[in-house]
Amino acid sequence: MEKNLGWTKKSIITSAFFAYLAQAQVDVAPFWRAVDSVSLGNIVNDLYTDLTLPDTIKLGGETFPITWVSSDTLFLGHDGHINGRFVGENKEVTLTATVHDNLKQKKQDVANKVSIHGFEPYSNYLFAYFPANNDENIYYALSNDGYNFTAMNNGKRVVAADTVSIKKGLRDPHVLRAPDGWFYMVNTDMKSAEGWSSNRGMVLMRSRDLINWKHATVHFPDKYKGKNFANVTRVWAPETIWDENYENKDGSKGRPLVYYSLLTDDGSIPYDQVFFNYANEDFTDLEGDPIHFFDRGKSTIDMDIVYNPVDKYYHAFYKNEGDGGICKVKAQSLTTANGTKAPTWTKQSKALQQTTEAVEGAGVFKLINQNSWMLMYDCYMNGHYQFTSSSDLETFKFVQDTKTSGAFTPRHGTILPITAQETASLMKAFPTPDFEPRVIDIPDSIGVCDGKKVVGPCSATKIIPYVKVDDGGWNETTDLRVAKGATVQLGPHPWDGKIWSWDGPDGFKSTTRENTLKNLDGTKSGYYTVTYTNETGCKSIAKIKIVVDDPDHPYVEQPPVSIDRAMRENRKDLRVNRNPVYFDLLGNRLKGKPRNGMFVVR
Repeated sequence: MEKNLGWTKKSIITSAFFAYLAQAQVDVAPFWRAVDSVSLGNIVNDLYTDLTLPDTIKLGGETFPITWVSSDTLFLGHDGHINGRFVGENKEVTLTATVHDNLKQKKQDVANKVSIHGFEPYSNYLFAYFPANNDENIYYALSNDGYNFTAMNNGKRVVAADTVSIKKGLRDPHVLRAPDGWFYMVNTDMKSAEGWSSNRGMVLMRSRDLINWKHATVHFPDKYKGKNFANVTRVWAPETIWDENYENKDGSKGRPLVYYSLLTDDGSIPYDQVFFNYANEDFTDLEGDPIHFFDRGKSTIDMDIVYNPVDKYYHAFYKNEGDGGICKVKAQSLTTANGTKAPTWTKQSKALQQTTEAVEGAGVFKLINQNSWMLMYDCYMNGHYQFTSSSDLETFKFVQDTKTSGAFTPRHGTILPITAQETASLMKAFPTPDFEPRVIDIPDSIGVCDGKKVVGPCSATKIIPYVKVDDGGWNETTDLRVAKGATVQLGPHPWDGKIWSWDGPDGFKSTTRENTLKNLDGTKSGYYTVTYTNETGCKSIAKIKIVVDDPDHPYVEQPPVSIDRAMRENRKDLRVNRNPVYFDLLGNRLKGKPRNGMFVVR
């Protein structure tokens, strides 16, 4: 009986202990779930804009405070603001979140690696293309925005096919800006007048300046004599991508990988399939035999591959030859088994083109200093290119149709960003009188890190305040006096700006660049403030004073809000705070003014 009683007491104690543990787990579970939920997402893999950092997390009916600390405030503030960037390369910073429980009895740190996108020192876009089946040469065009282009060289070719190719025809030029300082161009060596299955190879070209090119040809029947690759009838639309993991003989890493579509007449490659080789060291030949890269089970051509550091995938776009449309697949690496095998591709996407028209020649490029990708393709039956945009390379939306006519009739080609200096050099070599190039200045230096210059987060664009009165011409002024009943047009430059915002007298507001003020009277006198946000996310502000001669509503001068104050009021984007922000001695941001032992950052 006593033994049984002892067992009963033990059971009661054990049950109570487990009940206590269960209660303890209930108490602590929300806190640890809060810790586990601290995530900034894939955006921090390639950060362009400020982070919005939460001060608290609410879980299980409880609220847990969070403080944030950056490992390098020269680049990233404790509040998530980007303070600085390298030029042309990313900078990794650790942003640590400390989650506290309500009673401050415990806390947990969560480290987040943030890669701050480097400022891209580019201003314009170059389009390299061939214009027509009866003109298979290389042409250039320039753009300030990436989808409106002006033909270079007064509409004449910049590379003559009969000087570099076996077939005396160059098609489908693809240009790669490589980390080794070279530009690499590959072309289909073909003359369409001899038939769609007439080409037998490709032309490899290399340049330091996009003007002077060294070239070599790869003729498959000669190079692969005695093998099935000698029986090609198509070597279509070759492209290159830089493989940073390729190991060179000298121990360095990085080499252009060349990929293209093959078809043979011996049945060994019965429909167009994508193959790849690495280029040799001086880009005059392909190394080894072609290696099968990808096919969808049917003819696959015009592949274009880009790497997205946000999701860390290679995205391969291609045309479904015969079926129509542009689709894509993804892979986490370019190759496997030390560059000897293709990667594992994901399932094919749905059709990505935003039209029912026939399309081909897909090309993907990123807009300068923006996390915005452009997918373009040739609507070859309807005389225009179509441009679409995406922030994630998954979902695309229509931007515009760009008409191809006159001197600008691009077929399959490549668009790449170029510097202002490269633009100037190209325009000197290939006169383009109808194009006025935009220049995006590199932001001012704010310090040095690891011996490299650190610049501000963005570069402001000067606003040129153009105005027009009645039927007169445009004038650059910020001080205007007009008669009652006048019409004033406000049309500041840059004309290709991104985001405009206006504020003015009598409740005037607008989000368009050009504005027309009709039948003015004295109630409309005052300062019209325009704010322009450019591609780098930087704001510029200008003020235009308009005084209307109206005896019934005489203008009384009021001290205008200074540009400095106006910029401070845009503090979210310009990193200026009107109210003090408090941090403790460990750098943790506080919600309010501390009692003691703290310091203040304004």
